[in-house]
Amino acid sequence: MRFCQCRVFLLPALSMLMILLQGAAPSPAAAQPWDTTSVDIRAKSIIEIFGFEPPDTVNLFGPGRLRYFEPFPWEIDSEIDTCDLRNASGRRRVREHPLLPSIGKAYLPEHDPWIASFFDVFFELELPDYFPGETLTTQTPLHMEGMANGWPPCFDRFATPPGMPPVPIFMDGIQVGFIHYWEQEMIPHYEPEAHIIVPTSYGSWVAEVGEDGLVRVSAGLSGNYEATEAVFSSRPCGDPGPFTVFHVDIDGSEPAYSTIHPEGSGDGWCGYFDPGSDPFEGQCVQFEVALNVPPYGWFMDTVDVWVDPVPPIPVFHDIPRDSIVYFHIDSFFDITYRLDDELVVPGISELLMFPLQVDFERALTTVDQLGLGTDLDSVSCGPSAGASCLKYFADKGYPGLDNPGGDESKPEQSPEDIARELQGAMGTDTSGTTANGMVAGIGSYLQGHGQNGWSVGYHPVDDATDLAEMFREFQSDSEDVLVLLEDTTADGDTTGHVVTLGSTHTTYFETIDPPSSTGTPETGIDFMDPWGGGTQEDNNYPLDTSGGGQPSTEGYDLNGEGGDAKVVGYVKVSPPEAAPGSPAPAPRALLKAASRAPWIPVATGQVTGNGAVDVLHFSTAPLPGGLYLMEIVTIDDQGFQCRDIRLAGIPAYVVGDDEPGPGMKTMLRGSYPNPFNPATTIEFSLAGDARVTLVIFDVAGRRVRTLIPGVMTDAGIHKTDWDGKNDDGKQLASGVYFARFVAEGQVSARKLILLR
Repeated sequence: MRFCQCRVFLLPALSMLMILLQGAAPSPAAAQPWDTTSVDIRAKSIIEIFGFEPPDTVNLFGPGRLRYFEPFPWEIDSEIDTCDLRNASGRRRVREHPLLPSIGKAYLPEHDPWIASFFDVFFELELPDYFPGETLTTQTPLHMEGMANGWPPCFDRFATPPGMPPVPIFMDGIQVGFIHYWEQEMIPHYEPEAHIIVPTSYGSWVAEVGEDGLVRVSAGLSGNYEATEAVFSSRPCGDPGPFTVFHVDIDGSEPAYSTIHPEGSGDGWCGYFDPGSDPFEGQCVQFEVALNVPPYGWFMDTVDVWVDPVPPIPVFHDIPRDSIVYFHIDSFFDITYRLDDELVVPGISELLMFPLQVDFERALTTVDQLGLGTDLDSVSCGPSAGASCLKYFADKGYPGLDNPGGDESKPEQSPEDIARELQGAMGTDTSGTTANGMVAGIGSYLQGHGQNGWSVGYHPVDDATDLAEMFREFQSDSEDVLVLLEDTTADGDTTGHVVTLGSTHTTYFETIDPPSSTGTPETGIDFMDPWGGGTQEDNNYPLDTSGGGQPSTEGYDLNGEGGDAKVVGYVKVSPPEAAPGSPAPAPRALLKAASRAPWIPVATGQVTGNGAVDVLHFSTAPLPGGLYLMEIVTIDDQGFQCRDIRLAGIPAYVVGDDEPGPGMKTMLRGSYPNPFNPATTIEFSLAGDARVTLVIFDVAGRRVRTLIPGVMTDAGIHKTDWDGKNDDGKQLASGVYFARFVAEGQVSARKLILLR
């Protein structure tokens, strides 16, 4: 349902007061149950107290609750049921009058996109700087008008209109000042909720141990609340006894991502757990964080992880994390790796390759952070990028994700509505949004909209391997990624920014004429930039991964001083997996691209453990040229599955000036992915111009599809796609098929495996 501007019905202030004091006739809502909703209210007021100082601007924030009722299809009655606002120091307090109702009304024309609405509010005030221990009141309503574009609580701005007389403030019947102006915005209320975060090896509950031998345990807090300390504790899993405190953090400073403000310093609410130095087979540890949030009390969260001083996580032995490994085509290689953890008996190891698509992209909803209409727009890149991410999932089959409170009977929230809600959920303030705040806020938003089983986490990017993991999340797991960028000004200040990843681009070519020894790997990202108006166009930036070090976006100028912005981390949002024994949820399937490739197993073996170096042998012969993710996966003697990952390149040879050169062969090079579902790409090369025939046969030798029917083709590398269908356009069943290639008298075939 959408609404548009209409006239506002106003009662003069005196008439309104008389009705309220004398008793109005019951409205249609009086005999009906009211709906209620909680809100957070940000307000700015100009208050004058006689004899003290000129009118003073006061910023206030606090919780509130609305009651509303729909008597007619075009009208909503509402009341501010509770309201308790304070300034930052807590020395000024404004709350609704307990005896005089604060009413409001909204008009909803059936086919219009806006709601004209108003509130008339009676306040009590505490101003101890002026009147210690006294309560002040307004005896005429403070009138606010606004245009809302959502369902109650209509999270938009309301303000006293121009020309409205100031509202007198009284103490014991004597006027002591005025409220000259009032404006406020209402956002969904999120109770304080603690979120504890322990980095673990991907797909496992094995804690990662840093180079210092410690496990990093951090925490975030959802909602617009300030914690004063964080207490980190631990105990063995299943132990009913008390937790043992290992760190108390009273700092809590954390870089906040904002395009216009320096990030500051600190690592947020964080503690480091020492698992000990002596090797042992590990144990399950339950970590707890307790955040003190005055005056609301303590808020806790726990997580169970497996902690081992030497965790069962494999490591590539000869390939540094800050490098990209290169392999030649049609060659054999040895991949060395080790597992430092103690193993009583050898475990299982597997080497897998994932071909990064040259162009993998998804359509994103644009969100302009400067058009949200709040006081925090200029620092709201985190909420705006998060709104684009959540809108993407909402459009892919997760009902309720973009409805108020997850209620599908209510009108759909706009992307801007979601961004405004995330401002409150993420705890965005005038300095921006922290990474842990984004994790906590998105998690709370999902819970508040009836979404269960989702995973939200933050991952730093320090080198090419971390970049590979980000690509893995984006391409292979149907997940969404918010990228965190940083730039440094000439003065040495660091600013941050958050964007929503929209596409990745990868190539790796090696020229034959003139010859090149290493080839040219290229990776790039394209994103929805909320600072640039929400556009996804013209945001394609190459990533500099050469020479190790921090990956950076070439040419993306974050601070207006030239240079590149660094990719420093990402927030990953993952839809729920299917419950054991139940079919996979349809929405998850909808998120998979048509050409989604599985990981390709290329070698298997055993892992010895105890720091011994093991070897896996694999051949690049069946793998076409391009950039790959290469992953070593081990399963130890206790069943823990962990992995290490790298970026790898296999050159796709191209000919300089489009002329064939030495080394180019006429051949069927292979297909990827293989096995495949539902599509695969078949690659072949020609030493010279030739007529090409490419036909698919089934295992019985029957021709099922002609891909290239004897067409004259130029020399060079060529690719063609097969969608798993026959010549009649019907889907073929799972099974083994063969691609038969004929050119220049050369005949060859490759086995293709179709998995439905």
